Amino acid sequence: MKKYILILAAVVTSTGVYSQKSKVQSAFSYNKAFERSRKCAELSDGIEAINLAIEHDQTKAWAKTWYYRGNLYFNVILSKKDAACAAIDANALDKCTDSYLKALVLNFDDPELKKLDLQKEDGSDMLKFFTAMQSKPKVDDELYTADIMGRKFPGLSGEYANLGIEKFGKKDYKGAQESFGKSMLLGQMGGKMDTMVLYNTALASEYAGDFEAAKQTYDALIMMKYNIDGAGPDLYRSMSRIYKNEGNAEKAAEYIQNGRKAYPDNNNLIVDELEGFLQGGKHEEALANLNTAITNDPSNVVLYFARGTVYESLKQEDNAVTDYKKALEIKPDYYDAAFNLGAYYFNKGADKINESNGLPLNETKKYAALKEEAKTNFVIAVPYVEKAHELKPGDAGTGNMLIKLYTHTGEYEKSKVIKAKFQ
Repeated sequence: MKKYILILAAVVTSTGVYSQKSKVQSAFSYNKAFERSRKCAELSDGIEAINLAIEHDQTKAWAKTWYYRGNLYFNVILSKKDAACAAIDANALDKCTDSYLKALVLNFDDPELKKLDLQKEDGSDMLKFFTAMQSKPKVDDELYTADIMGRKFPGLSGEYANLGIEKFGKKDYKGAQESFGKSMLLGQMGGKMDTMVLYNTALASEYAGDFEAAKQTYDALIMMKYNIDGAGPDLYRSMSRIYKNEGNAEKAAEYIQNGRKAYPDNNNLIVDELEGFLQGGKHEEALANLNTAITNDPSNVVLYFARGTVYESLKQEDNAVTDYKKALEIKPDYYDAAFNLGAYYFNKGADKINESNGLPLNETKKYAALKEEAKTNFVIAVPYVEKAHELKPGDAGTGNMLIKLYTHTGEYEKSKVIKAKFQ
C-alpha cells in the first residue's frame, strides 16, 4: 500500500509541475497573441497565468518565468493609452522592473550569482552583478540578458524619469527621488548615463530632505562639469545652501568660491559671494565683486543699491549717492534706494546741526553757515523720504524721519499731518 501511495504522490507532484510549466508556456502564448491582436484580454490572461507560475517552487526559480512576466507587464506599459490595458495593473512599471531584475540573476549558471538581490538597499549585490558581467559568465539564455539590458531597461528608465517629473510636479519629492533613482539605475544597466536625470535626482533628494544623497549627487555632477540649460552654477549654490543650513559656513563659502572659479561671470554666484563678504565686513572685496556683477548686468537695480551701501561703508559718499540715484533711475519706485538717499542727506544735515550746537557763542557767522548747510541737506532729503513714505506709508521709521525734515524746513502743516498718523 505504501508503494502505491508514493507512486500516487509522485504522479500528483509531477502533474503539478507540468501544470505550472504549462502556465509559463500559456503566458508566453498570450503575450504573443496580444502582440498580434492588441486585445488587452490576452495580456490579462497571460498575467493571470504567469502570476500562478511564480508561486510554484520549481517554475519560480526559472529565469524564463520572470522574463515572460516582465514582457507581459512591459506590454501593459506600452499600451497604457488604452484604458482597458492600463486598468490591468496600476503597478505594471514596478512589477515589470522587478521581474526583469529577477530574470537577470536567475539566468546565471552560477548558483551563487542566482542568489543576488539587485534591489538590495546598500547596492552591494548590484556591484557584484556588474563585476560578474565583466567576466562574461555563463547564462541559461543569452537572449534574456541582451534583451532586458539592451532594449527593455532603456525604455523603463524613460518611464521612471517621466514618473519622477510627474511626482516632483505634485511635490511628492521623496517619490520623485525614488523614481529618478530607479531611472538612473536602469539607465546605467542599459549602458547609458543620463546626466539630466541625475540632476533631477539631486534636486528631488534636496527637496525631500535627504541632504546626504543630494550632496553626493551634486558633487558627482560637479565632477562631470554638468551644465545643461545653464544649471552648472546652481550645483555650487545648492551645495552651499545645504552646508549653510547645516551650520557649516566655511564649507558653504568654499563651494561659492569654487563656483566663482568655474563660472566667473555668473551673477547669482557673484551675489552669493557678495553676501559672504558683507557679512564678514570685507567691503573692498565686496566692491570688486559688485563692479564685476554690474559690468555683467548693468540694468540690475539691486546691484547698484548694494554697491551704494558698500560705498557708504567705505566713506565714499559721492559714489554712494551716484549709485542710489542710478537705482532710482532704473526703478523709480525702489523704496530702499529712496530711503537711503533721504537718510544720507538727513544725516548729513543732522551732523551740521550737531556741529553748530557745539560752537562757542561768539561763532555766530559759522553757526549761521552751518545751520544753512543743514537746511540745504534737509531740503534735498525731503523728496526722497516723501517718495519712501509714499511707497511704504505705514512705516514708522520713514514717517518719523519725514516729521523731522518738515520741522527743520519749516513745513509745519505737513509735519502735523504725518504726526497725526504716527504720534
